[in-house]
Amino acid sequence: MICASIIESGIGSMVNIANSIDSDIIELRLDCLSEFSGLEKLKDIRKEKIVTCMPSWEGGNFGGQEGERFEILNKAIGFAEFVTIELRAKKKYRDELIKRAKEIGVKVIIAYHDFDSTPERKEIMKILNRERDSRADIAKVAFMANDYKDVLNLMQVLVDKNLDEKFGIPIIALSMGKPGRISRVLAPLLGSYLTFASVERGRESAEGQLTVNELRKILKILG
Repeated sequence: MICASIIESGIGSMVNIANSIDSDIIELRLDCLSEFSGLEKLKDIRKEKIVTCMPSWEGGNFGGQEGERFEILNKAIGFAEFVTIELRAKKKYRDELIKRAKEIGVKVIIAYHDFDSTPERKEIMKILNRERDSRADIAKVAFMANDYKDVLNLMQVLVDKNLDEKFGIPIIALSMGKPGRISRVLAPLLGSYLTFASVERGRESAEGQLTVNELRKILKILG
C-alpha cells in the first residue's frame, strides 16, 4: 500500500492534492501547516487519512508546546482513519489520545524516528515491542541508513517480526537517506503495512522517498 505524505502549508492545498494523487492512502503532515483553523475540511478528502503532527524533537516541524500539539491531533482525528503518535511523546498526552482514538474507531500508529542512525537489530526489536505494549494498532519505525547494511538490518527485523505470531500487529518499517531508498520498494514486498512516497520530486517529507508515480511503476514491474 502506497501512502502519499503531503507537506503543504495550507489545508485547502492538502485537500486538493489528496484528492488528485494516485495513492492508496494519505498522510497529512499537520506540522507543516502555517495555521490550524479549518481542520474540518479534512473530511472532504476521499481517501483514508493518517493525521501526523510531528514535533521538532522527533525530526518534524512543530515547535510548540505538547499540549497544543495534542489539542490539534484531538481535533484532527475526528476526520481521519489513522493517527500517528510518537513513542517518546509525554505519556499523559499519549495515553489520553490513544484512549480517545480507540473510542471513535481511529487506528493508532505509534512511531519512532531516528534521523541520525540505525540501531542494532536487538534494539529495533525492543522499540517495536514497546510500541505494541503502548496499545498501538500499528507499530512504525524509521531510521537513517548510513549504508546498505543498515537497510538489511531493518528489513531482517521486519521479516522476523512478521513471522512472529506473538507480535500480533502490523509494522511499518523504512530506512531514510540515499541508501534507504531501496527500502521504500523492499518494505512493502517484505510485509510492511505501507510505504511512504512523495507527491513529487522536491516535496519529500523524509530523505530517500520516491514519488508515488515512481513507486507505483516499480512495484507494478515487480508484481
